[in-house]
Amino acid sequence: MELLSTKLRVRLTKCLMGLALLFACSCSEVKKPNLDAICGDWVSTTSKPNVTIFKEGDLYKLTLFRKSGMTRQVKPETFLIVRENDNLFINTGFRIDIAYNKKTDVLTFSPNGDYIRASKK
Repeated sequence: MELLSTKLRVRLTKCLMGLALLFACSCSEVKKPNLDAICGDWVSTTSKPNVTIFKEGDLYKLTLFRKSGMTRQVKPETFLIVRENDNLFINTGFRIDIAYNKKTDVLTFSPNGDYIRASKK
């Protein structure tokens, strides 16, 4: 007596192969963006405050140089760069997303626009 029909065995084999593939994919290491590439001094293309990105231990931080108050003196503010699902952002009270275009060496801050590297590393 045959326990499983041929059609059912083929279907079961396909399901098991699919599960094996899912397990194999879930075990592979996800390649994270290299944040060393964005370290350095950046200048806005739209007259926004300049920023510096640097590594401190295992953390990456962004310092924003903005003029504030009545005296309009430059006051640096530093924020932690957060990686969430391979997306980068800083939290200034508002979430500001960061995108890097490696080909053009341009940083884009949403909503502050594009930044170009102030000088070569």
